[in-house]
Parts: sequence; C-alpha cells; structure tokens
Amino acid sequence: MPPPDGGRGPDAPAHLELSGTLGGLERLEVSDLQRYKRAVASGEQLGFSYYFPYLLARNRGQRRVLLIGEDDGSICLYIWGRDAAAPRLDLVVAPTPLRLPVLERCLERANDFNGDRSARVLRLDARDAETAASLPQLRVRARRSQYLYRPGAFADLGGRAFRTLRRNVVRVEKLPGLQVTPYAARHAGACHQLLRHWRQQHRAAHGTTGGVATTRRFIDQVDAFSEPDVRGELVWLDGRLVAFAFGGELRPGVGCFFDAKSDAGVPGLSYFQRHSFLSKLEGFELVNDGSDLGRDGLRQLKQSLRPAGMQTEFRASQRGA
Repeated sequence: MPPPDGGRGPDAPAHLELSGTLGGLERLEVSDLQRYKRAVASGEQLGFSYYFPYLLARNRGQRRVLLIGEDDGSICLYIWGRDAAAPRLDLVVAPTPLRLPVLERCLERANDFNGDRSARVLRLDARDAETAASLPQLRVRARRSQYLYRPGAFADLGGRAFRTLRRNVVRVEKLPGLQVTPYAARHAGACHQLLRHWRQQHRAAHGTTGGVATTRRFIDQVDAFSEPDVRGELVWLDGRLVAFAFGGELRPGVGCFFDAKSDAGVPGLSYFQRHSFLSKLEGFELVNDGSDLGRDGLRQLKQSLRPAGMQTEFRASQRGA
C-alpha cells in the first residue's frame, strides 16, 4: 500500500508536498552548493556522479526532482521520479560522507514512499562500495569505469604514448580561423545551436540522442555558477562555434570534466578540444572525465589521453526487490 501522505499522488513536482515520508527534505537548489561540497570533501569522493552542477541538471521539469536532506552530518540526496507507472523515490548517490546507519534510514524512507522494498542507490563511489555491501540487504554491483586524468601530464605531448593525441591536436591547430575562448553568458544560444547539430549527428551515427537533455539543462543553469565550480571553453572556426566543453571543481583538488560536444565534421576536433580543456584544469590534481559509455570511438579518444587511473562506479539494490 502506498503511504497515506500524498507523496505518490497526481500532483506535479511544482506542488510536491514535502511532508509525511518526504518530511524534512527540500528541493535541490544552487544555494545548496557549499554545504554539499563540504560533505563531498569530508567523504573524499572521486565519482563523476557527485559533481553538483551535474546533479542539479538532472532535475527534469514535471518528471524528475532531486531532494536534499541531512542526517547525522551526512548529506542525503533522493530522486523523485515519474518514469514508472507511479512516482517513486531512490537515492541518487550514497549518503555523503557514508555512514551505515544513515544509509539504512535513507533506504527505509524511500521504501516507505514506494510502498515496497525496491529503493536503490543509483550511484556509489568506489571508496564506499565495500562499506555499503556490508549491509546484508544490499546487493552492490559495478556499473561503469570512469577515466581519471592528471592535467599536469599534458604539458608535454612528446613521446610515443601521446602519438595519436599529438597528431590530432597538431592537425586542428593548423586549421585557418581557429580560435579558443572562455565561455560567457552571451554564448548560450550558440551552444544550444551546436548541441542541436550534434544531436542530429549522434542519432545518425548511434541511433540515440546521447543524453543531450541533461547538457541542455546544464547550459541553461551554467550562469548560476562561477569558478572553480564551473568553467567553460569554446572552439571557433572562422567565427562559427564548433565545440564546447564544461567542467569544474568536484571538491578541492579534484575536478570533473562534465561534458564536451564538437562538430563531427571537423576531423581531430574532439581530441583537440579535450586536450585543450583538460590542460587548463591544472589547478586540480585529478580530473574525472566520466565513462566511455561502451562506445568504441569515445573509448579510443579517452585512452589516447593516457588516464592516470580508473574510477569504478557502483549501484546498489535491495535483495529480493
């Protein structure tokens, strides 16, 4: 039976009543940035999914809302979603920093909302996976491997290891009318136009839209942030925007390469763009560039930058769910 607090009722997210099972939670907002980052610094997370602007961009109008709460010094993030037949509640990431009693209470809250024991932890940092797996009711499984880079390693592209990267970077550097500039608010329209073009290219090549909805929402909210939390870089050819990249600080010393889109019609551009942007993140010891999504081309690109290591992302579900 669903809980009697109205949490699963027909109300749109704009009118979602944060009482009963959802009592004590609030909608995730830009104003939560600093308290969230303090928790991530305490938990020493490295995972891409803990990057705050990415989390905020996962809000999706009437269908998905991220909710934030605190429990015994840990930040707890939930996702309220309408993707199923009825709204449900899951944990976006594990409580940060991870404390097992807090994790158990978060799961119970989500179970109560769902009316069963189906609540999941959608993303688990590698450092927390073993701890979470000690709960007998949880099944923890590896999901994807993410690429970690040391920006300082790109100061010199000499040697055999960087041969593929070097060849593509030099190829683009020779193009007439090449210009690289920082992102500014006035560039949002050009970024959206390029994103629409990229979506068409990606659908033609892979049959999917490549998650452009999250990127679109990120561009719409990017001006709410400043460095070091978000920075952007644009690549132009003869005054036409052909690539953009965004990223920023996940926690002190650790960056996140959030997203990059480039015109596939310009050979070598994706290599040039990634190298250019990562090189400018020298203030971070490590930068998480996410996974390769199982795509051969993206895997080749990311491996050509010679990652310093890999970070495994996990997911947890309840046994018998």
